[in-house]
Amino acid sequence: MRRTRGQLWILTMAAIVVWLTSSTARADGLFVPFVGADFGGDAGSCEGITPCESKQLTYGIGVGFMVGGVIGFEGEFAHAPRFFGEGSARADNYVMTFMGNVLVGVPLGPVRPYAVGGIGVIHTDINQSTVGAYNAYSNNSLGMSVGGGLIGLFSQHVGLRGDLRYLRTLEDLTFPSFQLDSKSLDFWRGSIGLVLRF
Repeated sequence: MRRTRGQLWILTMAAIVVWLTSSTARADGLFVPFVGADFGGDAGSCEGITPCESKQLTYGIGVGFMVGGVIGFEGEFAHAPRFFGEGSARADNYVMTFMGNVLVGVPLGPVRPYAVGGIGVIHTDINQSTVGAYNAYSNNSLGMSVGGGLIGLFSQHVGLRGDLRYLRTLEDLTFPSFQLDSKSLDFWRGSIGLVLRF
């Protein structure tokens, strides 16, 4: 009997569901606290301000799962204090990211390379203090992230993760005093994290 495209699609989806729920493709939970640095793009873009570092500290937490070590989902939060550099003119500034990501991995025993990509919110906050004036700028923008990394497991439940991601806003920011006049915010983030698998 000839099958229609709709029937083939239903059979394909059913096969995927069976595979995802089988005992050989169980979901592994992942909890990953990490620390790293933001660099490139707008990270440390503090023209005329001394001192100014081109790489900015960042830290955060990723929580997610992978099915069979092949595909999964991750919710990630990261905070980068002094993202735009340090100096009296910028007493306080930071960038926070909240991302929902899809993970695609290759389970090669204890070593697992993966690719990651997703969307979320990039929150930017900048305070400017000058003689006789104080300005505060705050913005929430839709953003995206894409990258990859490598997970190395020392045991069934503990390992390390090396990760590199590119992040950018999908909307333009307008902070004229900080060289962010109608432009997207973008930067790279490299990090290392402790992998707790459950």
